[in-house]
Amino acid sequence: MREDFSDNRGAGARVLVVDDEPSICNLVKRGLSRAGIEATSEGDPESALELLKSSPIDVVLTDIRMPGMDGLTLLRRIKTVRPACEVIVMTAHSSDHTAQEASRFGALDYLRKPFSVKADLLPLIEGVLATPNDETSEPPSRILDREDQRDGGFFGIVGSSATLQGLRDEIRKVAPSNVSVLIRGPSGSGKELMARAIHGLSERRDQPLVKVNCAALPETLLETTLFGHVRGAFTDAKTDREGLFEAAEGGTLFLDEIGEISMAFQPKLLRVLQDGEFRRVGEVHQVRSADVRIVAATNRNLESAMANGNFREDLFYRLNVFPIAVPGLSDRADDIPELIEHFLGHFDPTGSVRLSEWALDALCSYPWPGNVRELANAIQQALLLHEGTHIEWEDLPAQIQQDSSAPQAFPAPRGPDSQQDLRLEQVEIRCIRRALEQTNGNQTQAAHLLGLTRRALGYRIRKYDIPIDSSES
Repeated sequence: MREDFSDNRGAGARVLVVDDEPSICNLVKRGLSRAGIEATSEGDPESALELLKSSPIDVVLTDIRMPGMDGLTLLRRIKTVRPACEVIVMTAHSSDHTAQEASRFGALDYLRKPFSVKADLLPLIEGVLATPNDETSEPPSRILDREDQRDGGFFGIVGSSATLQGLRDEIRKVAPSNVSVLIRGPSGSGKELMARAIHGLSERRDQPLVKVNCAALPETLLETTLFGHVRGAFTDAKTDREGLFEAAEGGTLFLDEIGEISMAFQPKLLRVLQDGEFRRVGEVHQVRSADVRIVAATNRNLESAMANGNFREDLFYRLNVFPIAVPGLSDRADDIPELIEHFLGHFDPTGSVRLSEWALDALCSYPWPGNVRELANAIQQALLLHEGTHIEWEDLPAQIQQDSSAPQAFPAPRGPDSQQDLRLEQVEIRCIRRALEQTNGNQTQAAHLLGLTRRALGYRIRKYDIPIDSSES
């Protein structure tokens, strides 16, 4: 039975408990009531969402495993409906991966059942009370950050490695300013997503983000594309046309592949960056202003280009006010399993297809010269080729198969306690434990013994939560 909130906030936060077990809901509500906090409950996530649309709720406490809609899906939808509402997830089935996912999708915290309302939950709610919960008072960058996590990451940037966390911190720091940013990294590493995040967290987020690939246009066409032209400027110029600097007025202009622009065009771009002024092609008297933030990207070594006389130093320093270096995927390999899950969900919304262990090993071991873009293409291709419920090693692109070993069976466990009906996961766990015992916890040697890569073994150790006695990691 639904309880209505009063209009008076009082001294406590307004809490909604979402769990399909009435006993849990009642237990939490009683504990919160004793602390002077208003609480109501819903056993159905869809009903909880409807309540959120019409009621001023500060905190949602939701279970993870529920029929119909799981807690992570509810979390993502809450952040769409009410970005400023804090969400705490709870579950009896503890998992580091689940906790990580909850945090990535914007959860305030993660509680494992059983927990104490007084010792564990109340301090979290008090923290919410310490910060104004009016959605208009929450920093816009925080709201937008959370809103965009519904696509599976931070503005589409998926991964939890320390390297990627550092990049996110850099983006958060530079986004509120108006300085030019130069994003550098190999092709396919996600430079455009970084630019999107910078714009999305800036004060210009309500204005256009305009993108142009400088390498895709010849010099004359690039000039008219950026600056526009007036009628009669050239043979086909039959009408006036605004350029992208005007289209991006008040917003952000993303110049991708900036290292490919010609030496002849570079002074024209430099003038806009220096003076904030430009002329349309063919324009003589009128000078136009450009209130545009520049974010540029390149996969070229601009220092070498400057040394060779192919890139102006003054333009480089105008662009490189705040540099961001995006690593290749091989330099943040810890993110590969998470990216695989992301692309599986993106290309197969039904969630019915999974990876076989050997396919996962091959994907985690591959060096990915094409970076994240190549990984996305590989998953999409494998989904087209697979049959049944699993993507097998044979479904992967040829270059990945060539880089990895063909599947071989795991050695069967021996001894009086062997069972013929063991699941593959149980066989793997026993084999890994035996290999670690034989190598005194040396994961490199154990991986060699099992015929796995060091990375693939590390993934399985984390997946199965296998304890490591040795100090080696």
